[in-house]
Order: sequence, then structure tokens, then C-alpha cells
Amino acid sequence: MKYRRKNGSDTWHFCTNCSKWPTSDYVERDSKPTTGELDNECQAKENNGTCSKKQ
Repeated sequence: MKYRRKNGSDTWHFCTNCSKWPTSDYVERDSKPTTGELDNECQAKENNGTCSKKQ
């Protein structure tokens, strides 16, 4: 699964259908980040089963 955050931000996104999913000027990693925080919208989508993930 991919995790993205905007450059200069500490909030990581992991649902491609998140309204704040970065599409430019971002850092991407393949594993869960060990610093920063996970986006609340992404976590809500994950919890209710509507999170679209990029492999």
C-alpha cells in the first residue's frame, strides 16, 4: 500500500479517494510511516470500508 504526504506536511494519506490525496509535490512510501500522523478522513474511509488503496 502507498502512503503519501505533501512536502512540508506531517499528515500521511493512504486512500486514493481521500479529498486531500496529494497528486503533486509529495513524498511517497511503500510502508506505514513511523513519523507524522495518518489523515482522519483516510482512517474513517478505512473503518467504513470505502478506502481505495494504491498498490
